Amino acid sequence: MAKKEKIAFGKLNLLRNDILNNNKKIRIGFIGGGPSSFIGYTHRLAARFDNRFEFKAGIFSKNIKKSKNFGSSLGLDHERCYENYNKMALIESQRKDGIQALGIMTPAGDHLKIAKPFIEKGIHIICDKPLTATISDAEELKKLVHKNKIIFALTHNYSAYPMLREAKKIVTSGKIGKVNLVNVEYPQGYTAGIKKKDERKILKWRLDKNISGPSMILSEIGTHAYHLLRYVTELEVKELAAEVNTLSKELTVDDNAFVLLRLNNNARGAIWVSSAATGGENGLKIRVYGTKGAVEWFQDDPNNLKFTELDKPTKIITRASKGVSNFSLTSSRLAAGHPEGFFEAFANIYTEFADIINMQSKKNIVPSYPTIDDGVKGIKFIFAAKKSSKLNSKWIKI
Repeated sequence: MAKKEKIAFGKLNLLRNDILNNNKKIRIGFIGGGPSSFIGYTHRLAARFDNRFEFKAGIFSKNIKKSKNFGSSLGLDHERCYENYNKMALIESQRKDGIQALGIMTPAGDHLKIAKPFIEKGIHIICDKPLTATISDAEELKKLVHKNKIIFALTHNYSAYPMLREAKKIVTSGKIGKVNLVNVEYPQGYTAGIKKKDERKILKWRLDKNISGPSMILSEIGTHAYHLLRYVTELEVKELAAEVNTLSKELTVDDNAFVLLRLNNNARGAIWVSSAATGGENGLKIRVYGTKGAVEWFQDDPNNLKFTELDKPTKIITRASKGVSNFSLTSSRLAAGHPEGFFEAFANIYTEFADIINMQSKKNIVPSYPTIDDGVKGIKFIFAAKKSSKLNSKWIKI
């Protein structure tokens, strides 16, 4: 290992040890994420990464036998695998060793009704995106969170990649000057080959607007792209003009969206998200161009960040290397040159969620993870884009 790599790795270890030495574990339960759920597996794994949580209770299926059997296979007491979320909230709040936090991994339309009884019992929430299926549910959930002083995290996990966070530091420190242009794209191809006869079997609840919201593609990945733009630049969208539609004749849900953006510093932006991009996997990319330089990050190559200064050659900044910010380093777990990715980024959200719970008596702590406010803005983005599209891509204020 080169000298500069040893120095960077030593600093990384010191910063990581500060995190890991906090042994006050949070008792957590989960709702959703049954045996065949990838996102359920991801949440549970993320909670274990830094040894910050104790898994105590849950509901994993509407089928109570299936739920209890799966919970038992995960090491839970049979009696703490519950029949319904109201019963779980009541009993857990009465136990001396009851859960302090809840992870929700169900479709968006269920988030408010599930979270509400736990919030009213003072239990903190970490929730999968998007926040809800409607603006009214999002606003009500936000009021409940603030009224009950609940710590609430939303798992837009892409914002927790170390080099994405380095990009944020570069942009917000002014190293690229005033932001003029932002482009985010997220092309997937998972619906490109679906036939009408198989749509319901494959997409399931995504076909129900009461559960998934008014646009499948914007709910699935559009809110990720929107949050990423806001997170890296710390800018807000004033207006948008969108075309949200179905390119496949076999589908009844939106599978593609182009969204033009006017930002609050007069910059311009564009978001493209699609599940109709044949052969696309998870090509998430963000590019930010300023008056003095630019940054570019691509999830297919997550450990590298392109940084270009005006009239200079492009630099490749590597994860955990010498010179990256502490914010980026504390989001890393391995020395430079070793690959880190999706699960680690997800785990960063969980660890930071635990940190804020343990530090909630302190004032003026700004979370690094996406909050309830980010969630509400994401839902308003979906509805504004759909409204614009229905009005022939008219500009709509958010």
